[in-house]
Amino acid sequence: MDELTGWQICREGQVGLSGDKARDGQRWNSPGRALVYLSEHPALAVLEARVHLDMPYAGVTHDHVLVRVALPADVEVVAAMPEDPRAAGDGWIAGGRSAVLSVPSMVLREGRNLLLNPAHPRAGEARILAVTPFRFDERLWGGCS
Repeated sequence: MDELTGWQICREGQVGLSGDKARDGQRWNSPGRALVYLSEHPALAVLEARVHLDMPYAGVTHDHVLVRVALPADVEVVAAMPEDPRAAGDGWIAGGRSAVLSVPSMVLREGRNLLLNPAHPRAGEARILAVTPFRFDERLWGGCS
């Protein structure tokens, strides 16, 4: 296998592989470090995006897209959630051991997220394959029909 596929939900104007969206610091990286967060499946990407939308459905913009990304098959795997994911991620970024880190999802423990280190020499092999308009289903906010 030469590459793997990652998925991301973001706003249309934020599509890209620079990792700048995560420079403020996230679960796996400290502030100032670029990192691209993707999921192994589009459904998990939806859940990962939803948990960060802390607002009523009426406040959700409808300019989101589903992004499909080809990633180099240069992957290190974190089997279980470390006590300090940020320290583990920062160490992985600094060590340059692989272009992609496969980590457990906090939202769905059986799912995996894929982190792309844009500073890694092989990160340039990553490429956006598709960008598709995406609209969240209101039922993700607890509404039933």
